[in-house]
Amino acid sequence: MHRSHAAFLDLRDILHILRRQRWLVTLTCLVILTLAGAYLLRTTALFTATALVQIDPQETNLLDPSAGHSGTLGAEDVRIETEVEILKSPRLALQTIKTADLSDTAAFGPRVGLLDQMRLALGVTLPTPSATALVNETIANFSEALTVQRRGQTYLVSVQITSEDPDLAAHLANTHARIYIGDQLTSRRRSVAASGEVLRAELGKSAERLAESNAALRGYVLENIDRLSAEVGSAELRQLSIQLTDGQAQLLRVEDRLQLADQGLEQGDWQDLAAQVGDQSLAALAQQRTALATRLIGAELTPQDSFDLTAEVRALEAELRAQGRAAVTGLRRDYQQVQRAQDRTLGEVQRALTSADLSPQTLTDIYALNQNALTSQRQFDRLNTRLRDVEALAVMQVAGSRLVSEALPPSDPSFPNTGLVLGVALVFALGMGIGLALLKEFYYGGVTSASQLGNVLPLKTAAAVPKTAMQPGWRTLADKVVAEPMTQFAEAFRALRASVDRGLGTRGQASGAVVLVTSANPAEGKSTTALALARTYALAGQRTLLIDADLRSPNIQAFIGAEPNVGLLEYLQSNGALRQKQAGAGRDDNDAPVEQFYLRDPRSPLAIILGSRRADVPTDAPLQSTAFKALLDNARGAFDVVIVDSAPLAPLVDTQYIAPLVDVAVLCVRFGQATQVELRSAYTSLRETLPEDAAIIGILNGVEGRSQGYSYGSYFD
Repeated sequence: MHRSHAAFLDLRDILHILRRQRWLVTLTCLVILTLAGAYLLRTTALFTATALVQIDPQETNLLDPSAGHSGTLGAEDVRIETEVEILKSPRLALQTIKTADLSDTAAFGPRVGLLDQMRLALGVTLPTPSATALVNETIANFSEALTVQRRGQTYLVSVQITSEDPDLAAHLANTHARIYIGDQLTSRRRSVAASGEVLRAELGKSAERLAESNAALRGYVLENIDRLSAEVGSAELRQLSIQLTDGQAQLLRVEDRLQLADQGLEQGDWQDLAAQVGDQSLAALAQQRTALATRLIGAELTPQDSFDLTAEVRALEAELRAQGRAAVTGLRRDYQQVQRAQDRTLGEVQRALTSADLSPQTLTDIYALNQNALTSQRQFDRLNTRLRDVEALAVMQVAGSRLVSEALPPSDPSFPNTGLVLGVALVFALGMGIGLALLKEFYYGGVTSASQLGNVLPLKTAAAVPKTAMQPGWRTLADKVVAEPMTQFAEAFRALRASVDRGLGTRGQASGAVVLVTSANPAEGKSTTALALARTYALAGQRTLLIDADLRSPNIQAFIGAEPNVGLLEYLQSNGALRQKQAGAGRDDNDAPVEQFYLRDPRSPLAIILGSRRADVPTDAPLQSTAFKALLDNARGAFDVVIVDSAPLAPLVDTQYIAPLVDVAVLCVRFGQATQVELRSAYTSLRETLPEDAAIIGILNGVEGRSQGYSYGSYFD
């Protein structure tokens, strides 16, 4: 059963992995940090300046000041968000661009894109962009540099401009904020002016309605005063009727005089004007002016006299016009006094009529006319008061926002953030390096623990052989099994022997058991494992034979210090014809004694069949021969255990012909070497060729770092 790596991977394992893959992690960090440094060096620094604008969320209806703002939180939020969008609007952006003259700058003006640059490089003529397109591109560049956002739930809005020039960024942020405030003030003044125009128009209409209603009431009274006096029979009303008639006549006379006086003032007819206003001094001035004008025209004068007379005439005309305006103003006051007296008389008549005993129809007519006049008067007064308020607001109008904090030129760039970039790059580099190290360890790299091997391949991992150093006098690490039998190294092979015995089960009871030792790739400790395992069996008192069947690269003879001229390859190639001559008999050149490749281990009671020289021909055919099968059958009868050191599975097919003849297989894996893909491929190949009930046992060679043996130091030398 496969388990996840988390089932066996702990912190200590991770540290060992990182130590083994430290060069990969270091290289990854150096590459990523170098790229980050190159990015920082090549990236243009940008500076962001921030101006703070405070927005008043309250808004007054100028046409109806009594209708205040609701003041709810939702309405205020909507108002502030609306102002934020106005600050972002292209209209304000265009005003800022024009004010700061940004159209011709490299930072905000129109740019030639990369595609257009390539076209120009190829000699392609680009179409001339329209003025609208250039303006829109400038607005887009400015909007990209502009950031407007509300600060939390406050009434503050930040206006940020990002530019390569810190002074320009601060200038543009302040300029844009001021343009927004000025535009808001202008909009309010326009609103006030529009409201005033509406009120003035309505006030004029109301004045006309008031005049019409008053005129209708006066006309009714004047037309019916005699009838009303007779109907009431009141001496007071008759006297008021006489006063009203005389006042009306006087009002008409004064009105005629005022009209003629205005005409005389406008036309400069000072004699007529003096006659209308009855001002003798004005008449005298008019005569004096006429005399001077006659003298100026008729007499022969020197230039100096002419100039002096002209100046006197102009002075008299100015004095005449001033006295004339004053006289007309006095006449207009007389008219207003007569009109007010007439209105008072008319009011007394109306009050007298109201309390008089009149007919119902007359009372109804007078009441209706009077109410109409009163209603018109109230409307006129209300509109007039509103207009005065609006005119006062127009004078005292202020913007609903203010610049509370001007932008200052920033000293540090906002982009790129060197510390942040390097920090992120370092974290990313470490993560990438560790990830690549783990990826190499668990997917593409070699196996690093016995538990991992058990998860990579569905087999029993018998032991993890610790990495050890060669000692003087040793030919192979397998010598340590004999020289230092109490070490963890020797104990690992005894554990392998125990696992092999369990894997054999009942297969090796009738005759000797055959154990295959192989690996996925060369140099994974396969021959060392075969020799060490065979020695543990031999030292345990079992008759043991080790056959070096790695015909392409036999190593056992070097491990024991033997140099045979012939070996297993020659024996199999002769199909078993190599034989030992009778004692004293001669030998021909083609025959050699079997004892030359069958000998005893100098360090243990182990029998060994050597492979001799490195093969220079394909070796799969000899391993399929009847001679090899007969050799294994004879070995089963003569020995308790037969260990076969075979070729690695990945490069050669030799082992696939030996596997069907064995009882159990040992798959050797060197620590951190063979990739997991190679191990799975080797296992599949081995599993398909072994007998169905033959077990596969794994062993991990050359384990680095801390191992279980260090926890049981008192048990090992």
